[in-house]
Amino acid sequence: MSRRLLKDTALYALTGVATKMIGALLLPLITRLLSPELYGSVDLISLVGLFAIELVTLGSDFALALYFHEATIERRRLVGSLWVARLLLGLLIALIGHLLAPYLAWQLLQRSDAQTILALRLGLWGQLANGIIGLWFTTLRQESKALRLFGLTVLRVASTALLTIGWMLQSSQRLSAYFGAMLLVDSLLALGLTLQMRRQLGWPDWRLLKTLLGKGLGFLPRSIYFVAMTLINRQILLHFGSLEQIGQYAAATKISFIVWIVISAANQAWLPYSLSIASTPTANANYRQYLTSYTMLMGAATTGLGLFAPELLRLLTTGDYLPAAPAVGWYALNLMAIGLLTVAATGLTITKATAVLGQTSLLTAGLNVGLAIVLVPWLGLVGAAIAAAGDQLIAAWLVYRAAQKRYPIDFDGKAVIGWLSLTIACVALASWLPLTLSWPLIGLKLLIVGVWLGCVWRWGQPKMLLSVLKR
Repeated sequence: MSRRLLKDTALYALTGVATKMIGALLLPLITRLLSPELYGSVDLISLVGLFAIELVTLGSDFALALYFHEATIERRRLVGSLWVARLLLGLLIALIGHLLAPYLAWQLLQRSDAQTILALRLGLWGQLANGIIGLWFTTLRQESKALRLFGLTVLRVASTALLTIGWMLQSSQRLSAYFGAMLLVDSLLALGLTLQMRRQLGWPDWRLLKTLLGKGLGFLPRSIYFVAMTLINRQILLHFGSLEQIGQYAAATKISFIVWIVISAANQAWLPYSLSIASTPTANANYRQYLTSYTMLMGAATTGLGLFAPELLRLLTTGDYLPAAPAVGWYALNLMAIGLLTVAATGLTITKATAVLGQTSLLTAGLNVGLAIVLVPWLGLVGAAIAAAGDQLIAAWLVYRAAQKRYPIDFDGKAVIGWLSLTIACVALASWLPLTLSWPLIGLKLLIVGVWLGCVWRWGQPKMLLSVLKR
């Protein structure tokens, strides 16, 4: 690994921390202002909004990253074309969602009250602003303006947190207040960014847009897959359980995002870095070392998170959300597997064979639903999290095999499987431990962490990693 990758990862990690701080800052308050049942409504409406955003962007963020540095394409036309496309698609989807909100509220949340319908409409209109913000943030990332991106993210987080807290405290309609505050902040930010960066907006080129969307559609099944499968899993959990369990599961996912902050940052830094070094003689060695180090470090973080999930939930939420603790480690494993897939797909991104990602998503979609139907009635929240993790691990394996056929990379398979197996065993043990707070139990958890550290010291070459970080 080079200094450049570590620097980019650190900068994107800071941005990721700031972004996820919206949920982290609001979690202690929102779980006290909203019951698990209402928090379940927040989670489902947020997922509907994320699904709409994917339809607005159509995978074009990935296409923008691939073509941004092409010498034959004018960047202003590139950005301008995508901006117009997102604006038109966003308006169309927001209008359709506004009209269908009563039907969607009943079908997805089993509620048809006025507050739920209004919150759903606000969430759907928010996707329009999010699509524009996402375009400008991707542009800044490609221009390596990490500090500016970080500053804008902090501004967005602080404004959203303060307005949401104030609005919810003063309103009796707390569900709609939550989404109203987010819509207001994101709309102002989208408008401000467009005005500030208007010189980067070129005249739309419809031929170029067709090329971009065509390439982006190769990523769309994979990107929309995450949201769609998450939404389906929630519906299965709602069918066999309750909206209260969805709220508890949402709290588990928020806790799990502690590791996602680093995973997301690493993924964002990995794509441009892996493409930039593909033609260098040390590329294969860097790819090999990165995947092994990623599995080891994320495995340790996932294990620690799973073990101390009850303590974190006690600290950040009320006792009503404590039943979510056994699901935290498994959901974190699901996020870790997403990062594994990103690195395993390096050969596909280098050769631009992105259609394979969509095909893999379709193959594993049925598996995800099948596992959830079998495991959720039996294990509840834990079953939903295990289904998500199992699906992503299998998807990572399928993508790895497909990528190796197109662009072979000498990954250390034995080391990756070894660290992954240790992670799964520890997460399973963590989900089985009682939720009570006692010193003997804390001692056992620290002992397991000690075993992990011993394995890292013996087989993980920590001295080498520390020296790289130090430089």
